[in-house]
Amino acid sequence: MERKALLCIFFLLLPLALVSADIPVLNSINDLRNIEFGHRFPRHGLMLLHFVSSGLYVDNNNVLIPTFLPERGDWGFHYFNNYEQLFPPLQDQNRQGYYAVGNINTPTAYPLYPYVTRSYYLTPGNLERNMDRLVVRTSPNRPLLEAVYITQHYQGSSEYDPHNTYQISPALLREIGTVIHNRVDSVQAFLYAAGYDVDSMFFTHNCYAPGSTYKVEEAGRMTLNESTAIMKEAVVNDHHTECYAVVLQVKSTESGYARLGWANVPDSLLDVEVMLALFNDNGNNLLSLSLGTRSYGTYDSNQYLNHGLQVKLLSKDGSDVFITGPRYDDADRKVPVGIEGYDASLQLYTKDGYACARLFISKTFTKWDTGFYNSWVGFYSNHNYASNSYYTYEYAVRFTKQDDTNIKYNIYSYVSSLSIQPGAQARFFLTKTYDNILAETTPWER
Repeated sequence: MERKALLCIFFLLLPLALVSADIPVLNSINDLRNIEFGHRFPRHGLMLLHFVSSGLYVDNNNVLIPTFLPERGDWGFHYFNNYEQLFPPLQDQNRQGYYAVGNINTPTAYPLYPYVTRSYYLTPGNLERNMDRLVVRTSPNRPLLEAVYITQHYQGSSEYDPHNTYQISPALLREIGTVIHNRVDSVQAFLYAAGYDVDSMFFTHNCYAPGSTYKVEEAGRMTLNESTAIMKEAVVNDHHTECYAVVLQVKSTESGYARLGWANVPDSLLDVEVMLALFNDNGNNLLSLSLGTRSYGTYDSNQYLNHGLQVKLLSKDGSDVFITGPRYDDADRKVPVGIEGYDASLQLYTKDGYACARLFISKTFTKWDTGFYNSWVGFYSNHNYASNSYYTYEYAVRFTKQDDTNIKYNIYSYVSSLSIQPGAQARFFLTKTYDNILAETTPWER
C-alpha cells in the first residue's frame, strides 16, 4: 500500500519535473528567429536580452561573468520563487537563486535603458507590452551565473508560459556580445539577425492629432483595438508622421534641477502647438512648456531632480498625451560599484537634487560596522578633483538603514549637502587617510 502511494506521488510530480528539466536550449541568434519571444511590437523581450547580454562576459570555458549582481537588485532584478516549477530545482538553496527582470510596470525597472522600455510607454493598454522576462540562476561561486533563461507570461495573465521558455546558451550569449562590441548599431543589427518583425512597428511609428474623424486603414500586423491611436480616435491616413524616433529625456543641470530634453518631434505635432510637460512619480504635472517650432532642444527647469520624473508630449489643452518618455532613474542608470575586498558596494544617486549615496552590505557581512568603523564616503562636485578636495563626507556607520526589502543585502543611505551635477562622484575610503580608496562611482552624466 505504501509503495502504491509513493508511485502515485511520483506520477503526480513527474509532469512538473519534465517541464522544468526539458527546457529547450538556444545556441545561436538564428535559433531566436524560430520562436515567439519578443518578436513583434510592442514586445520588449529581444531588447531585454540584448541589454542584459551587454552586461555579461563569457570566457573560453563558457563561464558567465556578469558586471551586475541580480541579488542586489541591479536593473530591477528581483527574486524569482519558481513556484510553478518553470525551472530546475536548485541544488543549494542557500547559495543559489533565480532572479527575474523585465517587468517594466514597477519603479525598480527605471534603470533599464530607454530602448528596452520605449515600446511599453508608446502603447498604454496593450496586453503584449509587458509579457517578456529574463531569468538568471546564480551560482554558489559568486558572482558567476549558472544559467540564463527567457520566458513570458500568457497574454493578459501573470502566469508563465512553459512552452515559450528557453535557456540561452553561453554560445548564444557570446554571439550577442560579438554583435554588441563590433557594431555601433548593435541593437538594430541584433533585432534584424534575430528576426524581429519590423513591420509590426508601422502602426505606432505614427503620431496623430486628436479630435479627427476616425478611420481605419491597413496598419501592419498590430491588433488595432489595442493600439494607442485607436484609443485616441485617431486618423490613420496620409497625414501620419514618424514618432518612434522621438527622444524625450530628463538629465541634470549644474545645480541639481531637472533638465528636459527633446528631439525629432515631427512637424505634425508642432503644427498643433504640442506642449512639453514634466510629471513626477505620482503622475502630477509639474510644468508645461510650448515647443513652438522647435523640434529639438533642452529646457532647464526649477524642479529638483528626483526618481520617476517623466517627460510627455501633450496636446495644447493638456487633455491628450501623444508620446511618453522613460522614467528617470535616481542612480543615473548606473549599477553600484563593488567595495574592493568586501561583500559590499557603493552607489551614487540623487534625491531632491542632492548627491546621495547608498551602501549595499551583504547580510553575511555581520560585523561590517566594525570593519568599516573608520570608513567614510566623500562627495565630489568633479570626479577629477583630488581625494582631499571633497565637498562633504560622512562616515559609513552613520548612514541610515533603509527598509529591509532585499533578501541578500542591507541597504544604508545618506543625503549630502552637495547639489547633484554632471561629473559628481562618490568615493569610499577604508580609513581616515586619503590613499585607501576602495570604490569610486562612475561620474554623473551630463
